[in-house]
Amino acid sequence: MNTPDIEAFSKLIGCLYDGHIEEDPYNNFLYGVRQTIDATFASITMREPTGDDGGLLFVSCDKLQKTLIDDHTNPYTDRYYTANLMTNLPWGQVITLNECYPYSSLEETELYRFCMVPLDIYHMIGMDLRNANGQRFSVRFARPKSADNFGPEEREFLTLLSPHIQRAVANGMQLIQLDNERKLYSKTISKQSIGIITLDERGKVITRNAVADELIREKDGIHIVNDHIHLDSQAARTKLNGYIEEVVQAQRAQAPAPVNALSVDRPSGKADLEILIKPMMIDKTVEPGHTPHMIVFINGPEKRYDIDIRLLMSLYGLTRAEAMLAKHLAEGANLDQAAGDLGIARNTARAQLRSIFAKTGVSQQSMLVSLILKSLVTFS
Repeated sequence: MNTPDIEAFSKLIGCLYDGHIEEDPYNNFLYGVRQTIDATFASITMREPTGDDGGLLFVSCDKLQKTLIDDHTNPYTDRYYTANLMTNLPWGQVITLNECYPYSSLEETELYRFCMVPLDIYHMIGMDLRNANGQRFSVRFARPKSADNFGPEEREFLTLLSPHIQRAVANGMQLIQLDNERKLYSKTISKQSIGIITLDERGKVITRNAVADELIREKDGIHIVNDHIHLDSQAARTKLNGYIEEVVQAQRAQAPAPVNALSVDRPSGKADLEILIKPMMIDKTVEPGHTPHMIVFINGPEKRYDIDIRLLMSLYGLTRAEAMLAKHLAEGANLDQAAGDLGIARNTARAQLRSIFAKTGVSQQSMLVSLILKSLVTFS
């Protein structure tokens, strides 16, 4: 074993905690541990293959790709994962393969012949840990048969790393999941006829999306003047400025900031713009000035919504069939029309609607439609 000095250990820990943002997650960390304990193979198995799911493995090995996702091209994920000889290890304990399975019988197994021999794997050491959801994930390191088995030094070193691996991977996977959800919501909201403007701590415009730009270019009740939102209606303008000031004052006092909404007349005679002012979470100890402190959502009701059913499934736990029905209803169809469009019986649609009501907590179709449309703003 190549015992690292403090500088090398610090660098290794840094690679671990930054592992989730790498193109090949945790590869630099796994490679660093390999160099330290003289291993030729290292892996983090976030999800074991089961049935049609090929699993999720992060790998550091000269003979394999670095990330294996739902992969059925190698014999382990396609067939031999069920023969894994190091399964359900005691939580957090560093265990070697020979403690789980005698070397005298190892070479007789199909797993060894078809999966370990091609990678020159024989000696193995690792631990089972928990991710943010409490689910098991495994970390393994291996050496060839020609090398010595892992000893007390390697066990002590990996025991020292174990809590860091659990914390870093659990937090990292949670951040990846949140980022994926953010991208899903962002992608969905970008399809809507909703303008989004962010304001700083003085109520000045920082960013705005393409829909907000379009609404502003129309000059139909709303403008941007000196980097501030300007409404044609004096009453609406006074109300909007008051709402923005409420958010600013609440944030300065580190008090809960209100969410407010108002309607804005349009000289063209089109339906009123609907504006919602939503405060953002601000931490005064880390937030510099001129950063987003609130979001203003602007909705033109006459424009049609294109609702992503994946968002409905994610937000409310709906099945795909229920989300499809909810989408049709939110887009203006009645129950009979939605059932006809979806090719299902009315009784089936009614049963699905009851399930949707139970999952969303509403009791009327009109309430459901309102909830879905408002959710596109609330969860962005």
